[in-house]
Amino acid sequence: MKSNHRQLAYLAGISCLVGWMALSAPTGRTENAQTSTATPDFGESVTVLIDLADHLSAGERQDFLAAVPGATLNSEFSEEEGLYRVTLPTAEALALVGELRGMQEIEFVEPEHTYALEAIEAEATRVDDPLYQFQWHLDQIHVEDAWNQANGDGAVVAVIDTGVAFADSSTGLRQVRDLSGTSFVPGYDFVSDDDQPHDEHGHGTHVAGTIAQTTNNGYGVAGIAPGAAIMPIRVLDASGRGSTADIAESIRWAADNGAHVINMSLGGPLPSRIMQDAVAYAHRKGVTIIAAAGNSGWSMPSFPAAYPNVVAVSATQFDRDTTFYSNYGRYIDIAAPGGNTQLDQNDDGRPDGVMQETLTRENPAEHEFALYMGTSMASPHVAGVAALIHQQGITHPDRVEEMLQASSTQDVPDYTAEHYGAGLLDAGAATRANVVKFQAPRAALALFLVMLGLSTKRTRRSGIAGASTGIAAVFGATGLAALVFLGSTFGLSLGALGGFAASPIRWLDNLGFDCVGSSLLILSAGPSLLLYGLFGGLKSPRAAGVVVGLLSGLAAFLVGETVVATMDVGGIPGMGVLDRVWLGTNAMLATLIALLAFRRSE
Repeated sequence: MKSNHRQLAYLAGISCLVGWMALSAPTGRTENAQTSTATPDFGESVTVLIDLADHLSAGERQDFLAAVPGATLNSEFSEEEGLYRVTLPTAEALALVGELRGMQEIEFVEPEHTYALEAIEAEATRVDDPLYQFQWHLDQIHVEDAWNQANGDGAVVAVIDTGVAFADSSTGLRQVRDLSGTSFVPGYDFVSDDDQPHDEHGHGTHVAGTIAQTTNNGYGVAGIAPGAAIMPIRVLDASGRGSTADIAESIRWAADNGAHVINMSLGGPLPSRIMQDAVAYAHRKGVTIIAAAGNSGWSMPSFPAAYPNVVAVSATQFDRDTTFYSNYGRYIDIAAPGGNTQLDQNDDGRPDGVMQETLTRENPAEHEFALYMGTSMASPHVAGVAALIHQQGITHPDRVEEMLQASSTQDVPDYTAEHYGAGLLDAGAATRANVVKFQAPRAALALFLVMLGLSTKRTRRSGIAGASTGIAAVFGATGLAALVFLGSTFGLSLGALGGFAASPIRWLDNLGFDCVGSSLLILSAGPSLLLYGLFGGLKSPRAAGVVVGLLSGLAAFLVGETVVATMDVGGIPGMGVLDRVWLGTNAMLATLIALLAFRRSE
């Protein structure tokens, strides 16, 4: 390869270094704060990430790698993707980047960056009595209104962070007591390359607590979605730093292993192609991705928050103003409580940080109720509400983000889109939006189909009870969402029942069917055909009325999904045109089955 290519690559690397130095310079808004946004450092060596093209055969891959001595797979999960890493002296590494870019055997090549957590640690207090009264941040988002409708049951939230104190470990780390009633699913440690993602820092445990701390147990503090399951994934070490390669692989791993929501309270000022591709992959698999906006107090974007298909979260304090440290800019999607431990605006005698139980920094085997501040703390508030929405049967990541933003409030001090995005998170309004935005139109369509069926001559003569038919139609289209909505309006908390009844898909899932993944057969005319085959010949007018009502509701549900998809159709790649074709075709079949049932009724 030509020597002038090496010179150009080296000059490009120096330019990148100058840019990194400029980005890492402190600003007036953060000079007195301990921020942890990553600042790249070349040092004497650089790790280069190489993603080989998918079309290469095994032999071609080996031949190519033979020309790059020292290249190894990033982890045990990297072989299928073709992600390799090689560490070289700085000049050689930068030259290698320049040489490999543009080659047809390479999808992309880039220097590895280091990302870090987005929290600013502060004071901690040790108490024995319940501390929910000090969680002003949950009151700010009206979490109790949300609990009247859902608790996150059935949702899996991946916490990609420093790990979580989810269990006792052989090294002396102990499970945090206020997570003892929280559900966990298997995770992974990409730092140590094993399946024990224990927290050695405390940040990830604090974040997980905001999402799903054990609640109503007479101890400690509360979480937003206590019914949700946490998937602990460790990508940041005991100092709170981690590589872009590990973070990117963790995103893919979470998507492949059943995560519905991903929270990333971490970031850095430099984009990474490998991480952006991982985000796009997870989004295509139906995962809602939430990330902290950054703690530099400036308008430069932070990544992964600034990638497409990521909900970027800025931070507010007790008075609902945005904090001095929170990044801002056009990439911000929504704001949520992040805290400000330099103030005590509510006069409760404690700094206004976000309180959760986590590890002590001095001794990770001990725990404390710690007050943290940062966009790291804001992000899990949004992830917790996303879990509540998922429980209601809204699983398409674009619809989840739409509900989060449409229900947020702009009734805040000095609102600007650059600081708040769509507005300040409102958990109560977000969970109610399900009925107003999606369920009410489905119910109306179901009743229209009932009226259409009842208008036929045969049905008029049969004397089917219109009331029972209409009620069954609404149930078929929406589950018991209307009942949940009315109950919450009058302050009646239905807890787990709220999710059980929130949609027909969730209702079926809670009866033991694995439907939340929105399988091909569930989101089809199959249930209608089965119902018609089993009960379509009933002679009792009242029983027949219930059956045809249910069939009308199921048809309305599919029509609604065709118009505004709230779920991904499992088994069909992506979430685009093919989904709509499948849903539309089955909606027509379900409608025909419903009308046939009407005509057959006596």
